[in-house]
Amino acid sequence: MAEGLNLARLWRDMLALCRLAPHEHVAVLTSAAKPSPYATHALLAAEAAGASATLLQVSDLNNLPPAAMAAILKSDLLIDLAFSHDARVFGSLGNGLRVLVAVEPPEILARMFPTMEDRRRCLAAQHRLGYAKTMHVVSDAGTDITFGLGEFPSKCQYGFADEKGRWDQWPGAFVYTFPNEGSSNGTVVLDRGDILFPMKSYLQAPVRLTVKDGFITDISGGLDADFIKDVLESYKDPNVYAISHIGWGLSANGRWNTLGFYDKAGTEGQDGRAFYGNFLFSTGPNSGGGGKRSTPCHLDIPMRNTSVFLDNQAIVLRGEVMPDDQRVPAPAALAAE
Repeated sequence: MAEGLNLARLWRDMLALCRLAPHEHVAVLTSAAKPSPYATHALLAAEAAGASATLLQVSDLNNLPPAAMAAILKSDLLIDLAFSHDARVFGSLGNGLRVLVAVEPPEILARMFPTMEDRRRCLAAQHRLGYAKTMHVVSDAGTDITFGLGEFPSKCQYGFADEKGRWDQWPGAFVYTFPNEGSSNGTVVLDRGDILFPMKSYLQAPVRLTVKDGFITDISGGLDADFIKDVLESYKDPNVYAISHIGWGLSANGRWNTLGFYDKAGTEGQDGRAFYGNFLFSTGPNSGGGGKRSTPCHLDIPMRNTSVFLDNQAIVLRGEVMPDDQRVPAPAALAAE
């Protein structure tokens, strides 16, 4: 654990943001093979709030045993310390279950600790994205692509699960949606320094993606391009070439450079996905937004120095968030200069 961090207080503050009430029940999910060091802190924080809590240790995170699912279904809040992808958990959101995922190392949880101001800015961005009909993204590197919007809802993460049916991850602050089926057309140029997830690597040279009617039709460039092409081809599934969610980062404390300070097992990558002013581009499924396309291959690619326009209005210009209701206020000392 990182020295100097008061994890007990962080967890108490987090459950307060999640509006945990004394009458509620909490399920804390962790892996039996690799138990989370946060489990005890989460349980004690829940009990300190007056709630009841149950610890669930499971072997298969994506196919939870019946007893674990039964406990989750009886809970108001699931604290997922292992990032389960069991579809039944997501299905339970419709019944009011709140889910909070927390898997990042403690110093990232502390540095990117969410606030009500993050919530306000993310919801403002979600509202704006929800009314847009088109998104146009360009960059000096050569990106020039248009997406149709409106078929799927806009969503956001702000780092805590405070409402019934909300799934969120501590930490995180970004907004996203899924483009209309078949509407994505243009060119995406992934530039040097953009991040490739789940590989958790920085691109070393540009990769050019040609997109037609919602699917990547050509991948060109150097070694990074060859790598991406080989990964996608290995799935033997045309859906891996589809465009998945698109959006932009709003985290005031997210850092583009964080991956350089951890080995690949040391972080899940929320800094990269959420850092302020990124354009988060992805490939593969859209079932998470209500679409019918499902595939096991999903690439998240946060891009720097891009410009995002909604219905011809600038939302992000070369990595700088523009709307006043989404911007992070400048420190008072800087604002006075």
